Amino acid sequence: MTQANEPSDYDRQLRHLNRRLERLEDTQISPQEFGRGLDRVYSEIDALRSEMGEMKLLMMEMNNKFNVIMQYITGSDRS
Repeated sequence: MTQANEPSDYDRQLRHLNRRLERLEDTQISPQEFGRGLDRVYSEIDALRSEMGEMKLLMMEMNNKFNVIMQYITGSDRS
C-alpha cells in the first residue's frame, strides 16, 4: 500500500517540469510591456539630460561670477 501513496517517478518529473514552466511563464513579459518600460527609461534619460544642461548653465554662470570676484580681489581688472 505504501507504493500506491507514493508518486511515481513520472509524476514527480511531470510536477517538477510544470513548476519550472510556471516559473518561466512568470518571468516572461510581452513586447508591449517591454516597450513601455523602455519608453519610461528613455523619458527619464531625457529628463536627466535636461537637468544636466540646466546645471551646466548654472555652473558657467557661477564660474563667470567667480572670475569677476577674483579679478576684483586681485586687481587684475584695473589698468
